Amino acid sequence: MGLLYTFFIAIYQLFLKLVALWHPKAKALVLGRRATWGILQNLPKTGHKRYWFHCASLGEYDMALPLIEACVAADPSVEIVVSFYSPSGMQHYHKRGFEPHAVFYLPADLPGQMRRLVKAVGAARLYVPKYEFWPNLLKEAHKAQVAIYSVSTMLRSSQVYFKWYGGFFRKALQRVAYFGVQNENTKQLLLKIGVKAERIALLGDLRFNRVLEAKARAKPNALIEQFVCASPLLILGSSWPAEEALLLEFLQKKPNALEQFKILIAPHDLSKGHLNQLKTQFPTALFYSELENSNLAQHQILILDTIGHLSAAYQYGSVAFVGGGFSGSLHNILEPLAYGLPVLFGPKHEKFPEAQQFIDLGFAQVVETAEGLDQMLLSLIENQKDTQAIIESKVFKLQGKIPDIIVK
Repeated sequence: MGLLYTFFIAIYQLFLKLVALWHPKAKALVLGRRATWGILQNLPKTGHKRYWFHCASLGEYDMALPLIEACVAADPSVEIVVSFYSPSGMQHYHKRGFEPHAVFYLPADLPGQMRRLVKAVGAARLYVPKYEFWPNLLKEAHKAQVAIYSVSTMLRSSQVYFKWYGGFFRKALQRVAYFGVQNENTKQLLLKIGVKAERIALLGDLRFNRVLEAKARAKPNALIEQFVCASPLLILGSSWPAEEALLLEFLQKKPNALEQFKILIAPHDLSKGHLNQLKTQFPTALFYSELENSNLAQHQILILDTIGHLSAAYQYGSVAFVGGGFSGSLHNILEPLAYGLPVLFGPKHEKFPEAQQFIDLGFAQVVETAEGLDQMLLSLIENQKDTQAIIESKVFKLQGKIPDIIVK
């Protein structure tokens, strides 16, 4: 299986280079991987401890940041390096405020490249949030006696690690020194494949820590505040065309809805073409980048065409309709919940256990049609203030734990 996996990775790299000729994201990944070796060549050889965090994308980086900050607080001399698989992490990590000693793309998971990478990084520890278990990377790190820690681990029985043919991939998990898992189900799955109980702890999801810290640091936004003008506010957070089309259908059927609340749309796709499409769909909407202080309260729809304002915008919301739930790529529902907002999303949320968790608690609901949105929305807005304190107390209780064993 190992040879077959490595062959597949090699073929995929050839395919990726071909796609990069016309696909911007693939091109960014290919060019970024080429730059990795130059970045690592310039990495200072200081003799300090170095911890390496590998994150799939910006979401996993957000998950890792509370742990990164705890490691630095425990030992200010420790050097932090971060690798990403996705361009979203490389392009936006600097907006989170922490500056690692080096940031680079993870090369293809081929044995030779991973051997070279582990040696070039020279880390004492490797942290892998959630489920970034690249088999050849973990094999070479383990051979080099790098301590491997998995944090906020979340696994499902349907994954390859738990199939009869998944022995090669199970070995990757067995090379991890310590698992800080999100839920009891993940712990039981690890126990079933022979991971010792003393190497597993139920520590929760560090993203809760991150969103609560972000909430504590959030600053007022005068423009959004003037736009809202104390009205109830529906926020479409990181919306995709499916959510936007559903909202449009709802407004066409309920044109008087805008007399009862205002709408902020924060699209996932900020390309010029998509923003122009939104302006066509919602012709009376304002773009945030074009706002002026006068007469904002007279408008009903605001399109957030900038990056970095959505999280703080939730402080003015009443209900959040979070994007990605119609494609199986649900975006962050923890940010609006941290502000006490009830949350709506599409039906494909199986990969996100926190979604079902909050459905069960009554703070989140699945919406699939304009009629369903109509039935839920006004009720949620009317009851939002009554439920806000309850939601916030529940979210605070779900903060992840960071034990000394994975910090010092």
